[in-house]
Amino acid sequence: MENRETKNVPNEIIEGDDTEASETKDSEASATELTDQLRQLKLELDEYKDLFLRKAADFENFRKRKQQESSSIARVTEENLIIQLLPVLDDFERLFSTAEEEKYDRETFLRGARMIYDKLNTLLTARGLKPLEAVGQPFDPQLHEAVMQQPQSGVEPGTVLQEYARGYRLGDKVIRHGKVVVSS
Repeated sequence: MENRETKNVPNEIIEGDDTEASETKDSEASATELTDQLRQLKLELDEYKDLFLRKAADFENFRKRKQQESSSIARVTEENLIIQLLPVLDDFERLFSTAEEEKYDRETFLRGARMIYDKLNTLLTARGLKPLEAVGQPFDPQLHEAVMQQPQSGVEPGTVLQEYARGYRLGDKVIRHGKVVVSS
């Protein structure tokens, strides 16, 4: 027996009710899938965020460690240089105390001072210090600093005539420009 209420209702409408229920079930399944995907994406995001924070912390620790190592190397290098310079300082102290106590002539004092100078020069040369030759050379602003110009007959203009302070190179780098007088 047919229900009176459905007797007069067309078939399309009755079938439509099933379709609507089916669509509701599909949309609930889609919502559940999307929720699961969202949950999964949040987990992945948390993993990547954690990984990023760990890498950032590792990098910061690396940077601090390298900075400490650089400071330590600079300190040890400075300490080694000072240790190597102490005997030169001792020699100067002995030279001055001996010169004050005894009557040394000028020649003996200068010979002692020359020995100390040579010792210091040898030490610095062994560490890579090289003096820049200037007198008689063409003026080069990358090596020299002109403190004065002066006319000189028989000398080409722009030639270094005199050196007030010697210039030095440490390795390939000029660490002090020579202070020079240049011909005009």
